[in-house]
Amino acid sequence: MTQPPWNASSAGNEGNGGKQQRPQRIFRHRKKFSKAARQEQGIASYRAMPTRWKPRGDFQARRKRAFRKRRPFQRRPRVKKAPPEPHPMTLARALTRLKYASHAAALEIIREGRVQVNGVTVLEPNTHVLIHRDTIVADGIELIFPPVERYTVVFHKPRRVAASKELGVPTVYEYLPKRKGGYFPCGRLTKFASGIVIFSTDPLYRNPERSPLSLVEKEYHVKVHRHVKERELKELTEELRRMSQYNTEAKVELLRENTRNCWLRIVARQLPLSFLHRLVKNAKLEILHLHRYRLGFLTSDELPVGAWRRLRAEELARLEEELPKAPQAAAHAPVWQQLYQRWFQR
Repeated sequence: MTQPPWNASSAGNEGNGGKQQRPQRIFRHRKKFSKAARQEQGIASYRAMPTRWKPRGDFQARRKRAFRKRRPFQRRPRVKKAPPEPHPMTLARALTRLKYASHAAALEIIREGRVQVNGVTVLEPNTHVLIHRDTIVADGIELIFPPVERYTVVFHKPRRVAASKELGVPTVYEYLPKRKGGYFPCGRLTKFASGIVIFSTDPLYRNPERSPLSLVEKEYHVKVHRHVKERELKELTEELRRMSQYNTEAKVELLRENTRNCWLRIVARQLPLSFLHRLVKNAKLEILHLHRYRLGFLTSDELPVGAWRRLRAEELARLEEELPKAPQAAAHAPVWQQLYQRWFQR
């Protein structure tokens, strides 16, 4: 009588409180293969044994690979896809695609009659055009696809938008069109400030101190926590003019008064935001809101909040014309030039 593969005595419920037990398997019926038995049967490796178990690290149990000869690495040739066929789009979207203006600014530009398509003025923003074929002219500038690499835009920055990358905070670069080279701000604003900011892809504006637009006249509207007296306004104006030689025409005026607070109008050419905050703090005033209303002849009334548009070459030339002339040299400057030539130039 052959022995069953499990222990029959353990299949009952006796001695276990009436609980059913799982039958235990007994492996005594299996044939054992000793080393002598393998030699008699001619089994040379574990691979030929009548069992599926194999040592994990046994080299003989591994499958042999047909290794290729070592060859230099070669990339697969990329198949160049044909460019997609141009599809029609609305004129407002075309101005955004051509990096000329944001969608909100494009609607105003089209409705004002400043855009021509194939020589015809178009007033309907939903007119469909082909940017690859149609000739689109906005404010006298012919827009070419793909757009030019270097261009300057003016942006109306909203509040609570950072000028640098912060975790969980929207940045100004989310509003601007994406460019590979990046943008250089000409006078950036803080996170809780709003107003006009100029961005450019030209490396000439990389350094804010040496930027050609750093001395453009700026106008700030500052909201403070209390009313300001006339004597305090004169003191702020004098302190602002002593700050830089370019602020000879700087002034601080009262813009409007509310019940508990008031707005100040500050006009200057060279006024870093750090000095502006220090100037107001020394006068024992607290800034509630800061808005850059004007930058040269550009004002925040021209653009909706969060909108941008590209500056034309005529506008950039006009901004450069408004820059102040270099201050006159002192009377003793020629003497120092003679000493410099005598000491260092031989």
